[in-house]
Amino acid sequence: MNNNKDKGKQKPNTGSTEPIDSTESKPKKSISKKEFSLDDLKKELGASTTRYKQDIFLDCGEAFLDATGLQGPAMGHINMLLGHSNAGKTTALIAAAADAQKKGIMPIFLITEKKWSWEHAKLMGMKAELNSETGEWEGDFIYFDELDYVEQVTEKINKVLDAQDAGKLKRDICFFWDSVGSVPCKMTYEGKGGKQHTAGVLAEKINMGINQRINKTRKESSPYWAGLVICNLPWVQIPMTYGAQPKIKPKGGEAIYQCSTLVFRFGNEAESGISKIEASKNGRKINIATRSKVTVDKNHINGFGYKDSNIIITAHGFLKTDKRSGSDVKDGKQAFEQYKKDHMDYIVSQFKKEFGDDTNIDDVDIIETEGATIVDYNDED
Repeated sequence: MNNNKDKGKQKPNTGSTEPIDSTESKPKKSISKKEFSLDDLKKELGASTTRYKQDIFLDCGEAFLDATGLQGPAMGHINMLLGHSNAGKTTALIAAAADAQKKGIMPIFLITEKKWSWEHAKLMGMKAELNSETGEWEGDFIYFDELDYVEQVTEKINKVLDAQDAGKLKRDICFFWDSVGSVPCKMTYEGKGGKQHTAGVLAEKINMGINQRINKTRKESSPYWAGLVICNLPWVQIPMTYGAQPKIKPKGGEAIYQCSTLVFRFGNEAESGISKIEASKNGRKINIATRSKVTVDKNHINGFGYKDSNIIITAHGFLKTDKRSGSDVKDGKQAFEQYKKDHMDYIVSQFKKEFGDDTNIDDVDIIETEGATIVDYNDED
C-alpha cells in the first residue's frame, strides 16, 4: 500500500545519477591577514620618543673633575649639592653658573639664604657689572632674592619655564637655588605648619612637578635645555643602633634627593670636617683657602664617581690637593703654588682689609719672594 501512494509522486530531476551529498560546503573566500607593525601600534598608542640630546655638564673646574670623576652638574636634570657650612656647596654652584654663562646658558638665581656676594661670583668668573647709577648688578642672568617661602621659589621656576615653553625666552636656562632648607613652606611661614608641611610642599612642587618639566628638556623634541642646581642644607640623623654612624640628611625631606640625578656631598657626614689654610706674617693670620672633601653620593647618569676625595676651596674656585688618594703630590703642590702666583694681588688685598687701606705692603711682607709663609694648620681629616 505504501508503494501505491508513492507511485504518483515524481522525484526531482537533479540532472545527475550521483547521490546528493548534503554535507558538501561551498568554496570559502580567502581572508588576507594584515602584517603586524610595531611602529604602527606605537603611533596608535601615542608612545613617546626615545631620542635624547647628548648630555651637557657644567664644568666646575679641573680640580673638581679630578676629585669626583665628573665635570659638575648636568643639564636636563635636578642636581643636589649637599653638605655642612663652608664645605664647598656654594663654590660649586657659582662655578657651575659661571660655566653656564660661557656655554650660552642663562643662569637663573634663586637666593633664599641671603648670603649671596656678587663680588665673590665675579672672582669665580661670573660676568656681572655693577651699575654705578642704579646700584644694580647687570648681566646675562635673572636674579630673585625676595623669596620668603618655598611656594614663591617654585612659582618663579614655573613662570620662567612657562616663558621658555611659550617662546618668550628662547634660551637654554639653568636655575641655581641657594639654598633648600633656608626657607619654610607658606603655612609654616605664617605660623600654622611645621617641618612635615615644608617637606610635603617640596615633594609636591619639585618631585611631582618641576622635576618632570626639567627632565623633558633632555628630549630631542625640546628646542631648549633647562636644569636645576640646588644647594641643600643638612641635618644629621642620630645613629639608631650601637656602632652605627651618624648620617647626613637633606633638610626639607627626601623628595629632592630622590628626584635628583646627581648628588654631590661636601665634607663629612656628621660635620664639615674642613681644615683652614692661612697666610701668616708676624703672628697675624688670614684664611685664604679651605681643605674639604667631596663625594659623588648619587649618580643616575652613568653610576660613576669618586668617594671622599679631598679638595681645596679658594675664593676663585677649587684646587687639587696633595691628600687625595692616588693623587700626584707634586701636581697638588704645583696647583697651590700657581694659585698664590696668579692671585697674589687678592691675597694682599685681604691683608689690606685686615690692617687698613694705608698699610704698606712691604711691611706686611706677604709677597712670596720677601718671605711670606703659607701655613696649613689643624690638618685633620
